[in-house]
Amino acid sequence: MAVFKVTAYRGNRNWHLRQGDYSRTVRDGVDLPPAREQAEALARELAERSHRNKFGWSRIDIQPVNEEPQDG
Repeated sequence: MAVFKVTAYRGNRNWHLRQGDYSRTVRDGVDLPPAREQAEALARELAERSHRNKFGWSRIDIQPVNEEPQDG
């Protein structure tokens, strides 16, 4: 199962510290598009929302997340 974390950063100065202003995790699932497509769509939506509402998000990052399999 693929998992991606989408994070929006205000300004370019400290984005490398990984302290975003907005963060959301997307996963593959039944009846859902692949996680990568969901993450890219969310990134586009965040860019549009930032421009429209003047949030100042200048960097939107998509990173894969390694999840350990859970034993039931």
